[in-house]
Amino acid sequence: SDHQRLSDIFVQKGPYLKMYSTYIRQFDNNVALLDEQCRKNTAFAAVVKEFEMSPRCASLALKHYLLKPVQRIPQYQLLLTDYLKNLPEDSEDYKDTQAALGIVKEVANHANDIMKQGDNFQKLMQIQYSLNGHHEIVQPGRVFLKEGTLMKLSRKVMQPRVFFLFNDALMYTTPVQSGQYKLNSVLSLAGMKVSKPSQEAYQNELNIESVERSFILSASSATERDEWLEAIAKAIDDYTKKKITFISSRSQEEAECVVDTGAPLGSKAPIWIPDLRATMCMICTCEFTLTWRRHHCRACGRVVCQACSANKYYLEYLKNQPARVCDHCFVKLQENSDRCASTSVSPIKPGAFSFTRKQKKIPAALKEVSANTENSSMSGYLNRSKGYKKQWKRLWFVIKNKVLYTYAASEDVAALESQPLLGFFLREEKNGPAQKLQFKLYHKNTLFYIFKADDIPTAQRWIEAFQEAMILEQ
Repeated sequence: SDHQRLSDIFVQKGPYLKMYSTYIRQFDNNVALLDEQCRKNTAFAAVVKEFEMSPRCASLALKHYLLKPVQRIPQYQLLLTDYLKNLPEDSEDYKDTQAALGIVKEVANHANDIMKQGDNFQKLMQIQYSLNGHHEIVQPGRVFLKEGTLMKLSRKVMQPRVFFLFNDALMYTTPVQSGQYKLNSVLSLAGMKVSKPSQEAYQNELNIESVERSFILSASSATERDEWLEAIAKAIDDYTKKKITFISSRSQEEAECVVDTGAPLGSKAPIWIPDLRATMCMICTCEFTLTWRRHHCRACGRVVCQACSANKYYLEYLKNQPARVCDHCFVKLQENSDRCASTSVSPIKPGAFSFTRKQKKIPAALKEVSANTENSSMSGYLNRSKGYKKQWKRLWFVIKNKVLYTYAASEDVAALESQPLLGFFLREEKNGPAQKLQFKLYHKNTLFYIFKADDIPTAQRWIEAFQEAMILEQ
């Protein structure tokens, strides 16, 4: 007949094809169940084998027929696409075919979404089962995004931690045995920030700042670091966009208070500066010793001495529990408390004991530039030897405004030395691979220092920075 049609059937019955999604989602489980029953029950396996050998099965395995419904939807899509290409536009079936193709594509997308949800659920269950103790990782709407091992920097050492990124949280765990983990914390993406340090020396690191906890992570390479940075930043952005419409409106006073101060001091856990990155108090510059120990301000994370952190203050992120704060933060917290009266709490008075230590007088010029200063020409660790002594010492160096500053560690607020570089010149060592890491600093043919970098590219960048600083600009 000239009026034969087939696409009108898809238009009428197409929406019911979504029922295939349930079958598709359970396909892997059903095949696994069939295999398991065949292994456990030899009589059942014999019946299945006999059925597969019968003429009606055309000697094909039962799994082949179980797969047919899974393949049917994409086959419909391919056939309708080909049918539409060969159908004249004036055909009575043309518009129905276009509509049918749209319906089948929608069903295929629905099946793919169901499959992804099934895979996501299985992954969440796998993670939940891998944790020691009872933890409810499976949550409505939670989607798994990424996992991997990163080094978490504690006060003194790097510790391996396995991280799991979801669309609403970042979870980190400690490996305890093969495939099992101890849950450390699940950090909400709400209010979280992720960034990379400005210093080139820490190119594998990223900073995580959240309300509950903040810390430094280190990846195995800059590429891996960037992958995590991008994934976490995107997850935070997507989470924020999704939740923005549900945020309850604040009073005008509250809104102004938050806008004025950003994230108020004490409302988020700070990133603690690692012990080994500060050899002196970041306020008074007293040098730390075995008896004059390091303390961390619980508000800003800086490393300070006991004399500069004798106060305690109630901090919001610690559920308004009292914690040690440095003198600078103590003053700021009091000021913020006065400005946003609705959130104020009384500070704890300073302790009865006063701590004093005789300070070594440091010239003002050495305090002008801190080790983590911004806008420097170059900064990072180098090994240095004085003259021809060949006794190497690892120090942090900064070149800024044509001056070389030397520090004991990367977060020190005062330099050990400062040396203007005008009038100096460099000599590079190029005899062998090890020598290429070294370069020598001279003044009027007198050798001052020999420097050694960790790798050749770093050595070359330092050489270029030195040479630029030695030239007087016209």
